[in-house]
Amino acid sequence: MNIIKSALAGSACFLLAGTASADVSHIVFFELNDNSPEKMDALIEGAYEHLCDIDGVTACEVASRMTSRQAGPNDKAYDVALIVTLDSAESLTAYDTDPEHLAFIGKYRENWKSVRVMDSDIVAAD
Repeated sequence: MNIIKSALAGSACFLLAGTASADVSHIVFFELNDNSPEKMDALIEGAYEHLCDIDGVTACEVASRMTSRQAGPNDKAYDVALIVTLDSAESLTAYDTDPEHLAFIGKYRENWKSVRVMDSDIVAAD
């Protein structure tokens, strides 16, 4: 897929030691009803269009699952992963109701078989 800006393999796992920072991660795994390349590309493009410029977002990655990776305990129950880093828990709360986030949900949710959301406080390394 030409539009993929970042490759994600398996489940995301953040294990960092050190002192807490204000950053938070918002990780979403989408399993699609129609996971054709066209539908996955549309979801990925839509996420970049609607979500990555929301106030408070400091990093944004969206990619399809690396289907060629079969080693280890890779989670195969998703098609597209979204990882958004925000500058604070308050920004994450505002992100939830941001008009662009709501537009993204309204436009693409019909094709979502399942959605798993994992919000985490990011702990900075020393």
